[in-house]
Amino acid sequence: MTNSEPDKKSKDLFKEALVIFLIGMHSILLGLFIYFFTDFFYKVFFAASVENLFFVRQSGIFLFLAGFFYLYTLLNLKNLYNLILLVIFSKIVAVIFLISNAKYTAAPLMVYLAAFFDGLMGSLLAIVYFRVKKTVSLTKSNIIRAEKAGLKKAA
Repeated sequence: MTNSEPDKKSKDLFKEALVIFLIGMHSILLGLFIYFFTDFFYKVFFAASVENLFFVRQSGIFLFLAGFFYLYTLLNLKNLYNLILLVIFSKIVAVIFLISNAKYTAAPLMVYLAAFFDGLMGSLLAIVYFRVKKTVSLTKSNIIRAEKAGLKKAA
């Protein structure tokens, strides 16, 4: 199979790609929401007013950009699946950050809830990672077997 031919096994990873897509879009949309509707976001989720727009909006931009990074693996999931490990790592760091800093917010319960969902996303991504890795390994094994069989026939 050449690089220009469609991969017939791509549909095997549809669910995994969908999970990555949804998690990436969550970060993009949440980042945009935080950036453009900062005051509303704070009032709804923290029942507080924003004291420093700069840092809150900066976190919105960070989430927005992180979402695009998460989606990057979808350009070639079978070759870029190891990048999912970095996304999982970012979710672990997010959970640690949220839990350890919840007490500094006006609504710690909302922060703990965010930590729970980041942990859930990280767990889903771990499952996705291992499923994609298994698919890639099986595909490589099948290619090697086919090449060996072809060599035996040629000999």
